[in-house]
Parts: sequence; structure tokens; C-alpha cells
Amino acid sequence: MKTAPRMSPRRILIAIDDFSASHLDHLRKTVDDRAELVVIPQNAPEPKYRAALLHADVVVGWPKAEWLLKTPVKFLQIGSSGWDDYQNKGLPEHGITLCNGRGIYSVGVAEHAIGMMMALVRRIPTHVHDKDERKFRRHLPYPTEITGSTALIVGLGDIGTELAKRCKGLEMKVIAVVRRPANQSDWVDEWVLLPDLKTGLQQADHVFLTMPGSAENLNLFSRDVLAWMKPSAYLYNLSRGTTVDEQALFEFLRDGKLAGAGLDVTTVEPLPENNPLWTLGDHVLITGHSAGLSSNHTERFCQLTSRNLNHYLTEQPLENRVL
Repeated sequence: MKTAPRMSPRRILIAIDDFSASHLDHLRKTVDDRAELVVIPQNAPEPKYRAALLHADVVVGWPKAEWLLKTPVKFLQIGSSGWDDYQNKGLPEHGITLCNGRGIYSVGVAEHAIGMMMALVRRIPTHVHDKDERKFRRHLPYPTEITGSTALIVGLGDIGTELAKRCKGLEMKVIAVVRRPANQSDWVDEWVLLPDLKTGLQQADHVFLTMPGSAENLNLFSRDVLAWMKPSAYLYNLSRGTTVDEQALFEFLRDGKLAGAGLDVTTVEPLPENNPLWTLGDHVLITGHSAGLSSNHTERFCQLTSRNLNHYLTEQPLENRVL
């Protein structure tokens, strides 16, 4: 009697350099004999990456959207919250599902934002220069206090919620700006709908941008919106550089119309050496889109990937599906 031919296992392509051997072992145990794991470098040369895609059912990584078309790939898991590079690129039309990494960076970004705020208010960069010059001194006027000040968080997703929790713990008043009415939160004192952004900005001492870098948020903080902020206020961009009119922001900081800024993202990344933002003083902090990176974010990404691979192989709903 003839036996039915054995179906070849599905192939899962992993292109994440941050995954350690133990992470990969965990993923192998997750899929067991239901699929084969193939590992390539995250920045593998295009020909090698494209060749691997031709034999993959699932990809974990950041391949270019156009590389996925006309391949057998049915599911892409990326490790970032933002998925701008995959919008309107024809993935759903080619039967490709996309899930993002929402939630895995939230703690790191929130802590980074608090670190920026502390550093700017307490003038830590200035004291670092004092140390380099071996000068033991105080600076006038004395810094303001964070306790009792007002934090305005624009976008209360996973990152915004983690940030609100920490701001509330510092005894700040927390105002959340949202597009649609939201449920109550233990961490929010006041809700403001986006059309009433001016009302919130006029109260805020610290303004945190944690909304998606989507087309509807392009230049949301325009020159006119920046003008609604108090000259004593600080702006922290932890979302995407495209959400702020960067030239206007530079001019406001240069001219003393804002007290300072913490920028983890910029319109062009890496920020070009001739960009005028580099010329601003210690009241501006610039970090290289690194706010979400921490010792734990990779573990959270591995656990998310593991759950979604199991969901995919058992035909269950996927977490963080965006397309």
C-alpha cells in the first residue's frame, strides 16, 4: 500500500542579530518539527536575503517590502513599533500579514524620556563639562523642580502609558492628548482631544511625543503649534522626526522660545553632521534613535515572536497585527 508523501516543513527565516543562541534555541523548541528555522544576518547582502525569501513562509526581520512580493512569504514579524516602510506597499494584496513589535520597547523609551527630563532640568550636561574642566561649582538661576510640574503626553499607547505611570510617580500632573475619547487611567489627570491640543500645551512644562509616525501625524508639531508652548517648556520627541517641523524647532530653541529639547529621533537619520541642531547647547540632548534599547527588549521580542510563530502554525489570531 502506498503511503502519502510527507509534506516538507514550513521554513521560517530569522534575520535578527540581537537574538542570541538561547533565543534561537527557544524559537526552535517553539516550532519543534512543524517548521525549519533558517538564520541569516540582519543586514545580509540583498542577493542573499532575496534568495532566502524565495524559500520562506515566515520572516522575522526587516526585509524591504518590495523584496517580499512574488515570494511564498505569508507572514512578516518586524521588531519595531513603527511600520511606515510597509504601508501601501501591496503586502495584503499579495497575501502577506504583518505584525509589529508594539510593546517590546515601551519600558526603555519611557525610562529614556524620564532620563532626558532629569538631565535637562538638573543641567547634568553642564555639570559634566564642569567635571571635565575640574570645576566644582553651582549655576544660577537654580533649576526648577519636576515635582508639581505638568507633563503633556501626546499619544497614550503602550509607550505613552508607561511614561504616564512614571510621571505620575514623580508627582507630576499628567495630561494625555488623544484623537478619540479614551477610558479612564490611574496615571492620567486630564484628557485632551487632539483638536484642543492648544489647551494642553499652554499648561505643559514637559511635552512628550509618543504618537505613531503615520501620515496623519506628519508635521503635527508645526511652527504654529510650537508657538503655543510656554517659553519655559521642554519638548521630547520619542516618536518619529517627521512629527515635528525641525527647522521651526531649531529656531525656537536657538531663540530661547523653548527651554530645551530631548530628541531621540530626527527627520533624517543618522542626523547629518551639518545639521544646525548639533550647534545648540546643553539645553538640547540628541540620542541616536536608541531610546527603546535595553537589556530586556530582545527577550520581550523573542517571547512575542515565539507566541506569534505558535499562533501562525496553529492558525490562531496573531498579536500586534497591523496589516
